[in-house]
Amino acid sequence: MFDSHGDRFLHFILDPQSPKPWTGIHDAFEESVKSMQFDEFTNELIGGEDCLYLNVAANNLTGKKPVMVWIHGGGFMAGSGSRDLYSPDYLLKHDIVFVSINYRLGIFGFLNMDIQDCPGNQGLKDQVLALKWIQENIEAFGGDKNNVTIFGESAGAAAVHYHCLSPQSKGLFHKAIIQSGVVANTWSYQPSNKKKAFEIAATLGKTTSNPEELVDFLRSVNPGEILQVQERLYPQSWLMYDFNFIPTIDSKSGNPFLPVHPSELMKNDINIPLMIGFNSHESIILLSGEQDNWYTKLNEEFDNILAFDLKQDMNKISHFSKEVKNFYFKDEPITIKHREEFVRYKGDVDIVIGTQYIIERQMQKTAFPTYAYKFSLNIKNSLVKIMHKIDMEGASHTDELCLLFYMPILGKDKKIQKDTADYLAMQRLTKMWTNFAKTGNPTPEINNVISEKWLPVNGTQKFYIEISDHLEMKKNPDDDSWKLWKSFVKDYQLI
Repeated sequence: MFDSHGDRFLHFILDPQSPKPWTGIHDAFEESVKSMQFDEFTNELIGGEDCLYLNVAANNLTGKKPVMVWIHGGGFMAGSGSRDLYSPDYLLKHDIVFVSINYRLGIFGFLNMDIQDCPGNQGLKDQVLALKWIQENIEAFGGDKNNVTIFGESAGAAAVHYHCLSPQSKGLFHKAIIQSGVVANTWSYQPSNKKKAFEIAATLGKTTSNPEELVDFLRSVNPGEILQVQERLYPQSWLMYDFNFIPTIDSKSGNPFLPVHPSELMKNDINIPLMIGFNSHESIILLSGEQDNWYTKLNEEFDNILAFDLKQDMNKISHFSKEVKNFYFKDEPITIKHREEFVRYKGDVDIVIGTQYIIERQMQKTAFPTYAYKFSLNIKNSLVKIMHKIDMEGASHTDELCLLFYMPILGKDKKIQKDTADYLAMQRLTKMWTNFAKTGNPTPEINNVISEKWLPVNGTQKFYIEISDHLEMKKNPDDDSWKLWKSFVKDYQLI
């Protein structure tokens, strides 16, 4: 438990603060406050500023078990480590200690005014303090502080990747699992978010060009009002990921998390055992409320939308844009009949390209194994498909989480039932994930559940395991689309 902010409206404080000590037994059975946000299911304003809390779960408090630390996704704007979505019932069957955390989100977690009093990346520093707390305290819960694996999905996966690169996080964990999100995805980093902060302040009644004045003003405003204005000024588009306040270079901090551009840090690669992968149909998640005119807009503004997604000047990529459109849509006018092609296109642009890039970099890191995967199982109880009433087959963004975690939010009737394909897949995923956390090898032995030896990539072979209704070792995931993108990534220094 930590106090991230102090007084009620002191937003954007430099660093999270450790909790004040207490005597006796602290009753922590009930989950504490989430980070302030608009709930992704109800759209209600929830949470608060004092949000840096940990959930710890273990079968018992004896021994020294491997520790798995979950960092939730949500575009750095929403989500929590709550048991409603991430109850570790399935993982605990494999005798690990599980920890999930909350951290500051949105403007409160990532506003960077490029001054020492508001340097950015507060949410990532919350995670660092949580990892330090784990090093100091996890053995009281039966965990091994010398065997800590961090794992996350989407923005949580990008955060895991950031920790693998940041000097602040060095030595706080020993293995990493990155699921559908990396620092190389263009939605995970922005050069600046000052302009949006000035616009929010002006809407709230304060017009200024002085960063210090802006921070002082925002600290005087109820945080709920700030978020409501942010939501109104910058609504999210189904076509283009534009998360408003995300990681930035925080070189003005006295203790920077990201002292230089991510591309510089990525040159050092990841120097610990790694599991990394993506899902077969990531962008099914975008089909909520699908309408014909979406495809008309994509067809008419394809160059602009691609340039926005790649954070490139449209004139710079106009020739390549034609290649992309032809590759995915065969130069036909884009209509709703191309929804499968749209899902693949957006999944590649938003998730897969960056992941492929990191996997190829890791092929040269022979001292530390990198295990790549592609998850393609069409699970029965997909959170995305149930909540958004989507009927497309394939593995959407987040679908693997429905096998790693019990999700009470779906209802008790959606708990995975024995003797089903999903139950076998749950056994496989949780066994491989926890094997990796224990030993750095997801498949140390083959049996009736783990039927295939998962090989790491090496200097010449991009091995990966495809996780569907069975396990299959393959080479070069989605190689046809990667051939299209690989030269562009190199020639235009996209990443």
